[in-house]
Amino acid sequence: MKNTKSLFLASATAVSALTSSVQADDKLSGTLSFDLNSHFISYGADVWADGDSPEGTFNPSLSIDYAINDNWTLNMGAWLDVNDNGAGNPSFETRETDVWIGLGYSSGIYSASVTYQSWQYAGDVEDILDIGLSLDTFLSPSLTLHHRLSSGGAAAFNGAGIQTNGFSGTMLVGGLEHTFELSEKFSLTVPVAIGVALDKFHTTESGFAYSSLGLQGSYAVSDVTSLNFGVTYYNTDSEVTGNADAGFLTYNAGVSFSF
Repeated sequence: MKNTKSLFLASATAVSALTSSVQADDKLSGTLSFDLNSHFISYGADVWADGDSPEGTFNPSLSIDYAINDNWTLNMGAWLDVNDNGAGNPSFETRETDVWIGLGYSSGIYSASVTYQSWQYAGDVEDILDIGLSLDTFLSPSLTLHHRLSSGGAAAFNGAGIQTNGFSGTMLVGGLEHTFELSEKFSLTVPVAIGVALDKFHTTESGFAYSSLGLQGSYAVSDVTSLNFGVTYYNTDSEVTGNADAGFLTYNAGVSFSF
């Protein structure tokens, strides 16, 4: 984690100086984040098989929104997974690059979105289509249909526990969350999620994949800078996710800059 923390601090310091003077168009907004995560969890699967002994990852990301009008928003962004995890990976470098572009519609309390994602890792590309629905009301209920158009470099496990090529399956994820505004600068959010594999996804097994319960804090340092931190517990079905450990605690910390 030493290299991860050094890069995290250097990146955050440089961006803080740059974003303090940014003046953006009213229709354009975005968030640049630098996060340290104990695990890389992808739809219930513990990607680096860290379980209860995490090595950690550094995950910078950039998300940009363009308001087409009062109802329609264009969103695009990128996310990186930077670490030296896994056997035979002694160097600290980017292991995965995810990019996306999507279109969102909102009216009143209702929101819907369609997003295309391209996940580049293991020398291949995993193509994804996400369809999301949400309500801006009590507990902020949401539903996401996450469908692999192509499995790319995704690994999977057959019924005998032997690793095979991934599957172009579908995951359905339902979510709830509530935010407590404890002060003008500090808030706590409690997110809950349940994921169900509708067909072959991480393994040949379908059905309940995972549930998660988190506690995420955010402290506003300034109008553009916030510190974020929290913990999330995952309960997974190992036969559906392929995890070595069915249950584990993850934690995160980071800094974000809005413009």
